[in-house]
Amino acid sequence: MELFRIGLLPVTWRDLVDLVLLGALLYAVLRWLYRLNLLGVALLLLSMTIFLKLASLVELVALAFFLRQVMALLAIFLGIALGPELRRFLLNFRLFPGVALFRKTVLSQQEAEKLAQELVEALQLLSKNGLGALIALEGNTDLTPFAQSGDALQMPLEARMLLMIFEKKSPLHDGAVIVRGDKIIAARCTLPLSERLDLPQSYGQRHRAAIGLSEHTDALVLVVSEETGLISFARHGEIKRLPLVELKKLLVQFYLA
Repeated sequence: MELFRIGLLPVTWRDLVDLVLLGALLYAVLRWLYRLNLLGVALLLLSMTIFLKLASLVELVALAFFLRQVMALLAIFLGIALGPELRRFLLNFRLFPGVALFRKTVLSQQEAEKLAQELVEALQLLSKNGLGALIALEGNTDLTPFAQSGDALQMPLEARMLLMIFEKKSPLHDGAVIVRGDKIIAARCTLPLSERLDLPQSYGQRHRAAIGLSEHTDALVLVVSEETGLISFARHGEIKRLPLVELKKLLVQFYLA
C-alpha cells in the first residue's frame, strides 16, 4: 500500500519498516564501535566506500584502484581490532539466554554470606601481608578449560586456604585460583590477558588477566596487587574497586544470582 511519493518514487509501509530497522541496526553498530574507540576508522571506511562508488561512476580508474587497496588494509585493521570483542561475544552467546549449559552451584542465603565473608577475610589478609592474588569465581560459563591449565584441587573455600596458596613460598602461588561454588577446584592457572590498549600502564599481568577472563566469561575475578595491596574486582570486561563492605554485598549477589 502506497503511503506517499518522493518525486516519482512510491513509499510504502514496508519501505518505512525497512528504513527504521536499518537505522536501528546502524545506530547499534556505530555505538558499539564508538565504545571500542573504533568509530573513526569505521566512518573513514564508509566514506571511502562512497568515494569509490563515485570514482567508479565517473571512470577514475587509478583513484578507484588506490581506494580499493586502502580500504582492504583498513578492513583488515578493523577485523584485527575487533577480534577480541567478537571472540568474547561468541563465547558468551546463548541462543536461549535463560538456559545455560553450566550453572553455578545453588547456594542458600546463609551459605552465600559465609563464602563472601571468607573471601573478604582472605582479601584483607593477603593485602595486609603484601601477597598478590588472583581469584576467579565461576559463574554460568564453565571455567574447566582454564582450570585444566593449572593444578587440580578440591579444597573448601576458606580464607586460610587462600592465604596458604598465595603464600610466596607456596608452589601454587603463581597464577590464578579458580573457585566453583564453595570449592577451590584449581590453582596455578593461566588466564587470558586482555588485549585492550586503553588500560593504565600501572596494570600488571594479574589485572590484565582478571580483565581478560571477565571479557571472555561471566566470571567475577578478584585481584590483590602485590605492589600496592589494593583490592579490585573484574567483571564484564571492566575492573573496579569497592569498599570491602560493598564488595561483600556484591559477592553475595553474585552467588545468589
